[in-house]
Amino acid sequence: MTVPYLARLGTGAPASMPGMVAADPAWAAILLALVLVGLLLDPLRRLGPLFLRTYEAAWWLPMPGDRRGLLAPVAWAEMALAVVAGGTAGFLLAVVAGGGAATASGTILLGGGGGALLLLALVHAQVDGTGLLGARVALLVMAAAVLAVGALGVPFPRRAAGVVLTLLGLLADLAAAAWWWRLRVRLVDIPDSHLLEVAARNLGAQVSWLSLDTRALGRLLSAPARRPARPSRLPLAGLSRRLPRALGPVLAVAQADWLLLWRQPRRLVQLLAGLLIAMFPLVSSGIGAVGQAVFHLVGGWVAVLALAEPARRAWFDGAADASWPVGPILIRCGHLLVPATAMTLWAAVAVPAQLREQAYSLTLTGACNIIGLVVAAGCGWAGAALRSGFRPAPDFSLGLIASPVGSLPPGAVAMLVNGPDAAALAGAPTALLAAGVSPTARLLVAQIAVSAVVVTWGLLAGRRLV
Repeated sequence: MTVPYLARLGTGAPASMPGMVAADPAWAAILLALVLVGLLLDPLRRLGPLFLRTYEAAWWLPMPGDRRGLLAPVAWAEMALAVVAGGTAGFLLAVVAGGGAATASGTILLGGGGGALLLLALVHAQVDGTGLLGARVALLVMAAAVLAVGALGVPFPRRAAGVVLTLLGLLADLAAAAWWWRLRVRLVDIPDSHLLEVAARNLGAQVSWLSLDTRALGRLLSAPARRPARPSRLPLAGLSRRLPRALGPVLAVAQADWLLLWRQPRRLVQLLAGLLIAMFPLVSSGIGAVGQAVFHLVGGWVAVLALAEPARRAWFDGAADASWPVGPILIRCGHLLVPATAMTLWAAVAVPAQLREQAYSLTLTGACNIIGLVVAAGCGWAGAALRSGFRPAPDFSLGLIASPVGSLPPGAVAMLVNGPDAAALAGAPTALLAAGVSPTARLLVAQIAVSAVVVTWGLLAGRRLV
């Protein structure tokens, strides 16, 4: 059921505005895959990638002997998983590109080899105790090359790419084998303290996954913020001194949120990934109206998750927010400013681009409606970020609920739905706009109404009303 739809994503005629070069959908899919791989580097690095189970770290690690006997089986299992995941991604890219059997074989080999090289880069960084600068630069160079080729309108070589991709895949596999042969003898260099830290983090991630606590899981997998190299100027904090005492802390909280996001560069990459997902229908006419709306909502939700980090941290440790001499609602208004600004800019790029077919028929009223939709949608997405960060933890002590798929705890559904529900509500009007609905005054009123509801929802999330 899925493969025919995926094939239509890449074989549809490239869509473009008059006067602009039409990009091949296959290049857009490859660019999106590279960006998503870049987002996975930090979580994988936080998990090791080589790790020991808790009992192995407690009982076997202190024993004398060669440590490779503990880590080599884990490395082989993870290598097999990386090869399978990379090969599967390569197969999906071949399906999206509409290639034949030769192209699919080449992409599977290249994807498997790329997955193995990526895992070895993570293991090498773990052994040396360094970062992933080389892997990031390689992904950035490949993404820039794919973006340049797509922007120039070069078609994806669906027929002639099989041999080239197969040769590149074989070279990647040989390079991975040679690299592993040299790296396997250095597994003993991983410090015990690092293995114990990774084992505790993996146990916490497993517990969070089993309890469906996605907020705690994201906190465990997120790398710490960069330490500042020099003092920050804090322009918003300086401006807050000129405001009334009741409004000054609002800008100060926004300044703290901005510093946190600025010291986490991956959040900008995540915003870019969400924008690429939302704008993917621009390069393919084989998606359809419903697919365009779904891509818009998913892209917006990915961007909202990046901007919800300050709210999540404030929920885990509320001492900083409680220290301000104003009420909690004003403090949450401060947490709302940075996501509202960022998502307004995000919507200012995504929404007008999705109206490419109506660009030359818009009136002044329609243009004003679009501006209002962009601003209101940005505020609504910001309310969804607050809702995601401050949502209350569900009560897992209640009894099980019988369902067609078995017994489910009531907290499981709440943990998965709380957060995306507000984002779907805030993005519904602009999703209709992406699906082809005209930017009318009624749609603007609907966007303002749902944004007001979601912002109120975010400001009151997790708080008792009585």
